Amino acid sequence: MIYSYGFANYFGFKEGAEVSFELNSRVPKDVSFNREVATILGVKGANGAGKTNLLKGLGFLLDFCAYSFRRDVSEFIKADPYFDSQEPSDFYIDFKSGDYRYTYELGVSTKEVHYERLFRKSIKLVEGKSKGRKVCVFERKFNKIVKRLDEISEIDVISLRENASLISTAHNYNFSSSSRLLKDVFNFFSMHISNVIYTGMNDFAQDLDSIHKVSEFYNRVPEAFDFVKDMIKKSDLGISDIEIHENQNEKGEKYYYPLFRHEIANDYHFLTIFDQSSGTKSLYVKLQKYWYVLTLGGTLILDEFDLNCHPFMLPKLLELFESPESNKLNSQFIFTSHITEVLDKLTKFRTYIVNKENNESFCYRLDEIPGDLLRHGRPISPIYNEGKIGGVPKL
Repeated sequence: MIYSYGFANYFGFKEGAEVSFELNSRVPKDVSFNREVATILGVKGANGAGKTNLLKGLGFLLDFCAYSFRRDVSEFIKADPYFDSQEPSDFYIDFKSGDYRYTYELGVSTKEVHYERLFRKSIKLVEGKSKGRKVCVFERKFNKIVKRLDEISEIDVISLRENASLISTAHNYNFSSSSRLLKDVFNFFSMHISNVIYTGMNDFAQDLDSIHKVSEFYNRVPEAFDFVKDMIKKSDLGISDIEIHENQNEKGEKYYYPLFRHEIANDYHFLTIFDQSSGTKSLYVKLQKYWYVLTLGGTLILDEFDLNCHPFMLPKLLELFESPESNKLNSQFIFTSHITEVLDKLTKFRTYIVNKENNESFCYRLDEIPGDLLRHGRPISPIYNEGKIGGVPKL
């Protein structure tokens, strides 16, 4: 579970950005659902303000810590500094895994890791009080480990790479006696799905190959398919059922595809996915990602999550992460949206605004705005449309 994350000197954010999921005791129960950390967080702002980069920073951090060792030794680190800055880009994330709360810090240029640090503190309660103190798990300076706990002494034999994190490297060394600590931390970073890459949004493809892969997954995992069918039937008034069918291509290889049942009077017809609306096609592919994160835990990061979806459908998707019944693992969902009405669902406690001045991006959570302009229970969208809280284009 993520408490907060941030970065500085990264793309358009010169001085940096801090994004907090934390909810204090003053947050109403119909927003917090008795959680100390939000499970949904929305980002609004004008085109070019830096919304995608705010998500990209989180996606980069999670991906780098989990998978950077798999990349080619000569591949550059995909973290661009602010314009022509020669200083490293700095990142941090504060998160919980198991019985510990961790803080991870990273400084990188496009060529190498400058520093990497991990701290932890026990969050077990003993007689109502927090146990333990914050300790340094390891500290790395360039390609040298300068500090580490005894319980991860196996990392002493690691040959660090300039373009890979210690966490990713240690995981791929596959130590026979690898500590639980490093496994838990790696698992946290690996449990994420994002449609934001180095170059921006990469929408989950709806091409034939992607449809076949998703259909094969649904055929193999009926619980996921039931979830998807239920959501699509609620959103598309013409569909009464979906079936997965099997066929073979010219090479004799199996592939799977969906057929959508449409009832007409006392009869019915099956149509292919290419006969469906763009919204239905999008949901068919994307809902696999929702199911995966809700079922296994982790973080879903979606730029323009409202793409191809009717506005009335968006609250239903968000409620999947709000409800303790559908989100038993407290999985988290952070996204951008161009539909203003989503602000009224999020409230000021779960909305970030991104602005830009003199080509420098900055962000703030709406409950940071002082005064009573934004009162809980009153719609935010009219105030946003009037330009009173920022994040709108100057036309």
